[in-house]
Amino acid sequence: MIREIVNFTRDISSDLFSRNLQLSEGLHIMVWLTDSGDLEKYEYETYKKKQEIAPFLKECLVREVHSKCVTINKALDSKKKIHSCSPFCIAFKLKTYSTGEVLSRIADYFEAALLYCHSEDHIQVTSLFRQFCETRLESLLQQIREELSNVEDSKKKFKLSENHYIRLYLGNLSSEDYEEVHQNYLRPKVFNKEEFNVEHNGEVYGVSDYLTGYNQKKPFLQHQTAAFDVSTRVCGEDALWLYRFSLLKANNQLPNPLPIFIEKRELNQAVVEIFNREGDRKPGYAEIIEAVYQRYQDLGNYYLLNIQGKAVKDFDFVSSFNFRIDPPIRIQSLFTDRGSLVNKSIDNIFHFEREIVQQIFNNQLVQRTKNNGWRFRYFDDIEYKPQFITAAVYHLVLTYRKAFYDFIYKSKKEAVNSRMFHDIMQTVILDEIKHDEQHNKSFSIKEKLNIWFSLYEFFDSPKAKGEQTTMANQVIQLQEKMGAISEQGIHIENDREFAFAAGQVIYYLLSQSETGNKTHALLEPFLQKTDCEQFKLAIARTLDRYKHNISFHARRFNKLAAEVLGYSTQKNLKNLMPTILAGYFSDNVIYRKPEETNAEIVGELEQ
Repeated sequence: MIREIVNFTRDISSDLFSRNLQLSEGLHIMVWLTDSGDLEKYEYETYKKKQEIAPFLKECLVREVHSKCVTINKALDSKKKIHSCSPFCIAFKLKTYSTGEVLSRIADYFEAALLYCHSEDHIQVTSLFRQFCETRLESLLQQIREELSNVEDSKKKFKLSENHYIRLYLGNLSSEDYEEVHQNYLRPKVFNKEEFNVEHNGEVYGVSDYLTGYNQKKPFLQHQTAAFDVSTRVCGEDALWLYRFSLLKANNQLPNPLPIFIEKRELNQAVVEIFNREGDRKPGYAEIIEAVYQRYQDLGNYYLLNIQGKAVKDFDFVSSFNFRIDPPIRIQSLFTDRGSLVNKSIDNIFHFEREIVQQIFNNQLVQRTKNNGWRFRYFDDIEYKPQFITAAVYHLVLTYRKAFYDFIYKSKKEAVNSRMFHDIMQTVILDEIKHDEQHNKSFSIKEKLNIWFSLYEFFDSPKAKGEQTTMANQVIQLQEKMGAISEQGIHIENDREFAFAAGQVIYYLLSQSETGNKTHALLEPFLQKTDCEQFKLAIARTLDRYKHNISFHARRFNKLAAEVLGYSTQKNLKNLMPTILAGYFSDNVIYRKPEETNAEIVGELEQ
């Protein structure tokens, strides 16, 4: 992984490292000193987030970049009161300055900073700057604060808070001088610990400080049985490139996840340029890949790196990425013709993610936010909160999210199979039936049934797909067969027809209830039965309960109920559950008027 990150960072054009960077909020001051150390002139400007960066502040930004510490633990000031690391800059927070701690640390700070000055000119100018900070810093800051308080234009007024930074730069030196000395500071500091450094052929090798930590104070996190202290060392040059990569990540200049193309510099550059293009918001990963795909068509041969905070969540090689879904997915209107998915063509993998995955996990894995944005929780720490997520859906998300991440982002078709998909759909539909206390789940259940049966064979192997009629077509055929059974003298011929007809009969029986709280949760006791005789006994008892509401002349019901109660199978009814649900939620043939077609239905459970 280290080599891929180093090569990627080298591929990126140098202007990216300063693009879209933000200054620290607070007061930025630049002073110019005479050869004798007197103040020749000074200039300053305040800055707060989203403020337009004036030309002077752009100069300050370059100098701030080349005066920042690798981490606060590697600050030049051992007391960590001064947060810069350059002999040409001194930075601190107002609250630290107000307590007098900054002035007491200036001497020690410059003693440490002088170690990174390798030329006589730099040493000389640093001595002048140190003398100025020790003798004139306090009076200069007081003068600037008086000037700021006297500004009459309310738009230009800026009140420094205790957490704002004050950064003082020496203007006599160019940004190249700042960068040169900063590199001298970085070379030893980008290694994690000096005790792990070794020298080989005149070059220092050590452990990069980026994404590497040692848990001396946490023995339970250490590799107690390892025969070595360090698994990998890198040279100083590579450590610097890793540090630059860490800055790009920290400054939000790289997408996450990040594709790192092998030997395709133009694709790496394209990814970064698209992500950093001007606009009100950063494009998401899907938009970036789609734009790159439109330009280059063939995508593959890259590493996919996912980093959240300081943790590598995933790193894997993608040999070939399938952006298009061919043929496109079409969700059929088998149970409801309402909703945004019905008859919609889904022709690429990210449409699949946002339309299908978002639905089947109840907006808990792929989330549509209030401002119509998206949040993806493939690697998030998800807390179980019953008011937002049920236990069943919570378990599904944690169990299958990595599989869907691999399926969508790495084109690993084997990551999600039909068994997993059926488990997800059956579990989440049964969960919604169970929690239908307010009778508000009907549309959601039917929408998921549309997805389930429309994609019933989508995750099958190519061989299996070619050997069977699609489940969606079987549902249509069963709907037609129910009409024939109820109207004509034909009979149920197989287990699937029995299960579908049973669903129709159960729906009709439950609809006869006169309670004001009819919900689909009434279906749950039937779905718990595994034995056919017990299942039919439950239907017979329900019939006995509501028989007074069923007309003697309900010919369709009488015929369908007789067929169901007269059929017998040794099959475990858990295996027929999808078809029972299909019959229950399909348009019910029993309500059909003589002149109506199969698609015309009156009467709904919720009425």
